[in-house]
Amino acid sequence: MVVARLMSWCVCVAALLLIEVAAQNAPPSTVIVAIRNVTVIPATSGSAAPITGATVVITGDRISALGPASSIVIPKQARIVDGSGKFLMPGLIEMHGHSSKARGSSLGLSVANGVTTIREMGGDHDELLRWRQEIAAGSRVGPRMLIAGPYLEAASRIERMRKDPPSERVEPFDRIRIPVGSPDDARRVIGELAKKGVDFVKIRTVQDNDTYLALNEAAHAHKLRLTGHVPTGMDPEFVLKAGQDDIEHGFLPPLKIASRDERLALWRKFAARGVVVVPTMVVIRQSVLEPFDHLKAVVEDTAGKIEPRRPYISLFCLKDWREQLSETSPARQKAYEEIAANTLRDFREMHEAGVELLTGSDVSVLNIFPGSTLHDELALFVSELKMTPAEAIERATRRSAKWLRIDGDTGTVEQGKTADLMLLDANPLEDIRNTRRIAAVFLRGAFYDRAGIDKLLANVKAAEDVTVDDWGRK
Repeated sequence: MVVARLMSWCVCVAALLLIEVAAQNAPPSTVIVAIRNVTVIPATSGSAAPITGATVVITGDRISALGPASSIVIPKQARIVDGSGKFLMPGLIEMHGHSSKARGSSLGLSVANGVTTIREMGGDHDELLRWRQEIAAGSRVGPRMLIAGPYLEAASRIERMRKDPPSERVEPFDRIRIPVGSPDDARRVIGELAKKGVDFVKIRTVQDNDTYLALNEAAHAHKLRLTGHVPTGMDPEFVLKAGQDDIEHGFLPPLKIASRDERLALWRKFAARGVVVVPTMVVIRQSVLEPFDHLKAVVEDTAGKIEPRRPYISLFCLKDWREQLSETSPARQKAYEEIAANTLRDFREMHEAGVELLTGSDVSVLNIFPGSTLHDELALFVSELKMTPAEAIERATRRSAKWLRIDGDTGTVEQGKTADLMLLDANPLEDIRNTRRIAAVFLRGAFYDRAGIDKLLANVKAAEDVTVDDWGRK
């Protein structure tokens, strides 16, 4: 026993020495930051205990050391950050974004709000790839991006959209939507997207059941996950049979199965097959059911007197919001109340049945703000789904990273992981709303303190796309 303990001690000492040697031998241009006396929320599980009185060393883009302050040697050239009274957690993962519509300035806005990874759920593929390359090269500030490419739509829907005069539509839909009208179309389109290197495939509407089956089969043949909407009114058992990997927004209309036990039995089947659901509950709360007059006031609130986040919205996104607003009304909202209540019921029962629910906000839907609204969704995971704050945080970090297959690199606060982190002024485990109290953000090791975050926000507000429509129909 004594020998075993001695060997273990020697291994620990050797590891610490290697960390110190690596830090001291880092190139002079390598930035080293040490956060001292901080409470770490590792998010390695929903029940993982916080690590108090810790020191975390970040060398370049990696967490090079983490542990009790007494056991961590801080490199001489490190920038010291006092973590007293502060809480370090992983950066957030936005599982449902549309940056094409929110425009390029929204990427910096996401980072300012602690979002370090975004799953792009349909957009201008070539542009998104360019933005991702610019982020990698350091010429643009933005989160890690995983990209679906364009939406896949029923050919019949695209035909209807094309009947509208271009002057009456805001969105350049030919750039972001691909018509799929048959099983042969499905196989061809999926093959073309696979060659473009998409990270997964997103469906929005589907022509018919045979085409839906072909989309699933083709995606899986190319080792791509099929994500997106469930076709309206489709039998959940047929969805299970087809093999869709991820469901956005739940089932619409909500399940009409009267018995709670029957619904739970169905959701257990989805859980057993590993189907992920991104509920985007915040869309129901803050877009669909938000009082119409307030939505209208927000859209017109150029100065941000009603909604401080409003001045950061791009001009194209604002045009799109106005179009969305024109398609709703108080009467329509009233009619949706029962549907919304049953949809939220479905999400609560999914969670009870063990379905994996992950956090997404559906950036750029009306009244959904890049970055900050994801914090609102986190709060709904606690209030609506009755998760603990720790469980909700894990859904927005480690579990989302696992689904995206990047959990070996990000999603938790652990030695060796990429330094995608948020430093908070208050404990989110006591109140999930404290995730909004951001003191600093680390994005692949780049350190944005409060002044740096304020500069990011100022750059967003001053961005060209806030005053110029750089994308929509001219």
